[in-house]
Amino acid sequence: MKKQFFAITGAIALTIAGAASVAAINSAEAQSAQKAPVILVISSAQIVSQSKAGKTIPEQAKKVEASVVKELEAEVNKLKKDIENYQKNASLMSDEVRQRTEQELQVRQQYGLPQRQKIVSQVFDIALQNAQNKILIASQPIMKDIIEKRGATIVLDKSQVMYSSVETDITQEVIAALDKKMKTVEVEKVSLAEIEKKLQEMAKAQAANKKK
Repeated sequence: MKKQFFAITGAIALTIAGAASVAAINSAEAQSAQKAPVILVISSAQIVSQSKAGKTIPEQAKKVEASVVKELEAEVNKLKKDIENYQKNASLMSDEVRQRTEQELQVRQQYGLPQRQKIVSQVFDIALQNAQNKILIASQPIMKDIIEKRGATIVLDKSQVMYSSVETDITQEVIAALDKKMKTVEVEKVSLAEIEKKLQEMAKAQAANKKK
């Protein structure tokens, strides 16, 4: 689960397109009037990592991750204990009970834990992306105002630009305005117990649908 917190995904990059929709119209008008395009550059990554709200993400993420790791460790310890109990009591079990218990323990060891770890990792990543997206969505109106004031016809993300002058980069201007309206953003908690509950509910719903 240790990944870059601020990687720009395709979904995040789309927020730039949304904020720059006015610029696309202006671009058509500028071309028809044979005016030179006004190009602005913005860094989505810096908005997330350098804004006040963005800076609250890493610490929250660490706490969420630590909590989930603790839950997963408890599951591992429980499995080890169940295996030890089985080994101690296997000779006292009937063949049917022994065989059923072995199968259950093997499934938990080979599929149960790895599946839980995978699901938790996916949910954790989604929680981080959701927090990042909230910041970028909140920055859209700010970006739109700056684009209109500058009369921009083209807006590019800095990750797609090899070089740009300081005057064309509006990232810090957006961050300054964003910091006034958004001080923090919540990273949703990821609970193994809650995930287990939802999975069980989904399994019951699927079973009920099959019966219909």
